[in-house]
Amino acid sequence: MSLFRVYVDGELFYHPNLSRLAITQAQVKEDAENIDSLTLSAPFNHPYLSSIQPMASVIECRKGDVTVFEGRALDDGTDFYNTHTWTCESALAYLKDTVQKPYSYKGPLRGLLEYFISEHNKSVEEKKQFTIGTVTVTDPNDYISYSNSEYSVTMDAIWEKLIKTHGGYLQLWYTKEGKVLDYLSDFTAASLQRVEYGKNLLDVTIHQDHTERVTALIPLGSKIEREESSDEEQADTGETVVEKRVTIESVNGGWNYVYDEQVVEEIGWIWATEVWEDVTVPGNLLQKAKVRIAELAKGITSMELNIVDESDTGADIGSIRARQYVECYSPPHGIDGRYLCVNKTTDYLDPSGNTITIGASGVTLTSISVTQDKNLGLLEEDLAGQNSQISGVTDKVEEISNARMYRTELLVEGVSIFRNREQQSILHCRVYSWDQDITDTLESSQFLWHKNSGNEASDAEWDSRHAGMKSVFITTEDVQDNASFYCEVTI
Repeated sequence: MSLFRVYVDGELFYHPNLSRLAITQAQVKEDAENIDSLTLSAPFNHPYLSSIQPMASVIECRKGDVTVFEGRALDDGTDFYNTHTWTCESALAYLKDTVQKPYSYKGPLRGLLEYFISEHNKSVEEKKQFTIGTVTVTDPNDYISYSNSEYSVTMDAIWEKLIKTHGGYLQLWYTKEGKVLDYLSDFTAASLQRVEYGKNLLDVTIHQDHTERVTALIPLGSKIEREESSDEEQADTGETVVEKRVTIESVNGGWNYVYDEQVVEEIGWIWATEVWEDVTVPGNLLQKAKVRIAELAKGITSMELNIVDESDTGADIGSIRARQYVECYSPPHGIDGRYLCVNKTTDYLDPSGNTITIGASGVTLTSISVTQDKNLGLLEEDLAGQNSQISGVTDKVEEISNARMYRTELLVEGVSIFRNREQQSILHCRVYSWDQDITDTLESSQFLWHKNSGNEASDAEWDSRHAGMKSVFITTEDVQDNASFYCEVTI
């Protein structure tokens, strides 16, 4: 199984096999439609706490050879136990650090993204720069015309002029040569894992947001150029100049809107408008509007699945990641298809709590209810037949839980360096499971202290006298010229 590590400015900050570099939380949240984030926590005695400088340090998380997160810390907070916690944002957030000066652009869609990124790269240091990779979002005419007379944040400019009008997703890749930014109409990656009821699916929560539902939509296309004379006439009369846009009346029976009749009967008329800046033909605008109203009338449906990621159990298979399509199958919940993983929450210290959120535009509550009605009568029998598979899932979860990270801390009561005679100290060994102190739950016989002074015979004799103790006294006589001490705990 690939090891998870954390680096700060290229230096190792966490390694699962080094108790000295222990952390208490490393949770990455991937979001296909937004900026990924990381929550990182470390105990008060971590030797490199001060190395993380918010907004400056580069924090990188790797699983094996793959970078699963790279970005910067936004803040640094502490709790009652002086545990430090940083909230971090991915490198995509660097696009919020620069502004686009007033511009006028005419040309292919890819060219506008290249222009934005070029202007961004001129204004930042190398670690914040991007190169453009794959662009699959297209314009029907392969020609767009945009301008802005004001300064705008680069991320806002990309959102307003590209994503909002043409759709698509930004995807960031971390390579040895630097950060590569894709602009995709849809994701093409597919997970090798399959989420399946009775195998690796632990829980299902279905969400449907009705607050965003729309039943009637007025679509507007590109601006219609007016003759100069008409502009002058309106200016002379002092009347307000109203910009005209392409509409659908001419191809829609004189109506300037589309609606979903069935949903109107269900919840009434709820109106909205939407602008397609690049659409110049009424027929094309009508086609886009029909597709859009079908989406808006349903509302937003998503399903949150609590899963066992098989890559965390030692299986030689890639992790399920956001921005991948995943095969999901659960008959009692009406889930059967290939869905986009919109969000993924991965706790790299406690993988039993990993969740994914899948987009479910093809699944409605009605169809789910029908499927559930069919299955409820057979569910008890089905569960009985699934006992062996569910037992396998339970075993995997227990295996993950039992494979939790243990770490020890040595607390010194007294001096750490002996300079005078008759000095003494007490060494306490504390044992933690994740961030919970479990020392008091362990037997004293599980603790074995070791002395390392270079004198094997003397050290062995000292070790034998200090077995089965959670705390030991150290005196000047124990140290002699030079010595170090550590505790071995058997769990």
